[in-house]
Amino acid sequence: MNPVAALAHLGVLTLQVSATLAHSRSKRHIPAHRAVGQCVPEFLERLQSLIRPKREVAIQQFLQQASHYGRPLIDGSTLYLFYSGRARRVSVPGDLNEWDPDKTVMTRVPGTNFHYCAIQLHRRARIEYRLAVDSTWILDPYNHQQAMGGSGPNSEVAMPGYRQPSELTWRASAPNGTIDAMEFTSKLLNRSHPVFVYRPHGYDRSRRFYPSLYVLDGGDYLSLGMMATVLDNLIACRRIRPIIVVFVEPRTNITRPATNKRTIDYTLSDVFVSSLTRELRQMIEGKYRVKPEEKDRAIMGASLGGLLATYAAYKHPRVFSLCAAQSPSYWWRNQSVTRMIADGPVRPVKFYLDTGTIQDSLDLTRAMRNVLQRKGYRYSYSEYHEGHNWGNWRARIASILEYFWGLP
Repeated sequence: MNPVAALAHLGVLTLQVSATLAHSRSKRHIPAHRAVGQCVPEFLERLQSLIRPKREVAIQQFLQQASHYGRPLIDGSTLYLFYSGRARRVSVPGDLNEWDPDKTVMTRVPGTNFHYCAIQLHRRARIEYRLAVDSTWILDPYNHQQAMGGSGPNSEVAMPGYRQPSELTWRASAPNGTIDAMEFTSKLLNRSHPVFVYRPHGYDRSRRFYPSLYVLDGGDYLSLGMMATVLDNLIACRRIRPIIVVFVEPRTNITRPATNKRTIDYTLSDVFVSSLTRELRQMIEGKYRVKPEEKDRAIMGASLGGLLATYAAYKHPRVFSLCAAQSPSYWWRNQSVTRMIADGPVRPVKFYLDTGTIQDSLDLTRAMRNVLQRKGYRYSYSEYHEGHNWGNWRARIASILEYFWGLP
């Protein structure tokens, strides 16, 4: 695919994510109407005592109020979701149940088409979900908050204690870096992939050399992760040093999901790792002013990308001495990467790990943290009350960048 067309495609996706976040925030900052959430148990109890015509009137009044409110109804740590319409069954596939439509089934009020459920969440939790109305999945019509994911927008709930990171918001006052689109042809892989390179503002007027970061699933980190916006904001606010970022795209054609090679390349492929550490690095260092020392070079990824980033850094510490893994898939091959680091020699790599606590890689990431601690590695570890999704990962990008390149 033409690199310019690929970059244009990413730009459209980034605008879609920005619009989704802006739509979500337009409701998020409305002061919480606590009476709405607190009245739900009373409303449900009252329905049982009403005769049918009055029951329908009460439901319609409740739905009108909820539709105007446009946000999830929350009382303390209890989230209330509901749906009204003809359906044999309504369920809530999402982060809480690994997107299983057979779980979290709503209760129907007898004699009505009104379905509801109550869910307990941590006060700082954030989840994504949809409604499964019989066999059709839809966004929650009574919740205007949305989060963009890999399969499009999902309904989103941010509990009262959750705070959306400010660096995800585009600011006119933050000078923009430049993103170059190019094609990387690997002789080792015998194929080509788009690669996007972020150059910080002022790069062209400078003669300095910059640290570099290689990002797996690069197209998604640019579009769904909004990483260029985060970089611009952090550099402008002097929260991090300026860096060059290499976004490595796993698709050979970014507009065609079927060309995605991540399940081949990211599952501990030594050929792919060699293409990164030798071929791509040589191309980047020949074209850009990047520092040649391993202490100034990092690799990062999420899910399978986090698995591969950990593997590549440990196997090649003279290339990548900094490694960030978000919700890493350490379960792969019976935790072979964790066992490799536990049983192998200590290598000069500084690690960053984070994971969600909601149906994410919590236990396995904790196990890796324990290995790093026992072996004496330098590392940062964090847990968040979120799931395995881009809303979680993009909110932590600043933490990664500040851990590696933060300014005092």
